[in-house]
Amino acid sequence: MTERDSSLLAAQIRAARGLLGWSQAYLAEGCNMHRGTLADLEGGKREPHKATLFVLMNELAAAGIVFTETGVQFRKWPPKKEYIPIGIKNRKK
Repeated sequence: MTERDSSLLAAQIRAARGLLGWSQAYLAEGCNMHRGTLADLEGGKREPHKATLFVLMNELAAAGIVFTETGVQFRKWPPKKEYIPIGIKNRKK
């Protein structure tokens, strides 16, 4: 992953959280990762492992986020329902 790709991905993850109204802590918990890890990814301080990126992208896509060449958007507007990430659903059981 190039530096440009990495910084775009970091911005997209931040933007996706913003669209969903999710905090770093909420997304991190939903992906079963530390909030500090997510903060480092969003801040461009570390590149995500493939498995981490897979989980992040899947959770955001399941919530209705589509990644584009230049940003993110909702798949449909308005979103049908509020999605709860798997890591949070599993903890509530």
